[in-house]
Amino acid sequence: MHRTAFVIAIDQSCSMQERITVNSRRMTKAEAVASITSRLIDELLMRARREDGVRNYYDIAVVGYADDNVYPLLDDSMEFVPVTLLAGKSPMRRRFSYERLLPSGELRMVTEETPLWIEPHAAGSTPMYEMLSAVTEMVGRWCAEPQNADSFPPMVFNITDGEATDCDDRQLCEAAERLKRCCTRDGDVLLVNVHISTNSGQESMIFPRRDEIGADNRYARLLAEMSSTVPEPMNEAVRRFRGDFALPPFIAMSYNASITEAVALLDIGSRSATVLR
Repeated sequence: MHRTAFVIAIDQSCSMQERITVNSRRMTKAEAVASITSRLIDELLMRARREDGVRNYYDIAVVGYADDNVYPLLDDSMEFVPVTLLAGKSPMRRRFSYERLLPSGELRMVTEETPLWIEPHAAGSTPMYEMLSAVTEMVGRWCAEPQNADSFPPMVFNITDGEATDCDDRQLCEAAERLKRCCTRDGDVLLVNVHISTNSGQESMIFPRRDEIGADNRYARLLAEMSSTVPEPMNEAVRRFRGDFALPPFIAMSYNASITEAVALLDIGSRSATVLR
């Protein structure tokens, strides 16, 4: 059995205070991203559980970046947390009430309680270059560990709503390339960019082909250049998700997609790593 690793990097800059609608509920982008991250962690924990307990299948790290800083959100250090250790922790729980639109057209107030592994936060600038550099060091150390030499390579999910404030486009792409060059004997690190946007005027894309990205869509092209190409073993899962006849290669990114699609993108990545373990 060879473990793999997941890194979830969360943009927590001030623009994450903007509000969006998720499943008929208004929330900030920061709250939406915290929910996405919590759902993914819960999913990974569930997949590691067996009748005899939690198996040591993954190492997980969640980092935030904002206001010229990169910082851990799961533990006190910028290191991975084994899923077996994470299973012994109890996430905070939050109750919230919101109006849900029923199929009949009626609005009904609903109260739910949900686990949250991280607190929503939004402040300051977007040091994406610094985040990529810090994550490169983290996954480089993980890949260099002898017990991880034959593992499925780590997957890094960068969830953001904007552009880096600490570098230009060229420097950002170079930082992404350094991260993607980290590798195990099974392959290179996979960098997946998930863009959370309130701009409904831009075309939504998820797992696009390069020829599907418009020449005038600067930010999508930048994300595409930064992102990994979807590995061949994942292509069939991507084709099923897209539901069309598109042929690979696909790009490991989403742009201006809904929260549901963003979660599905993360889920495909985690499922693929589980299958390939």
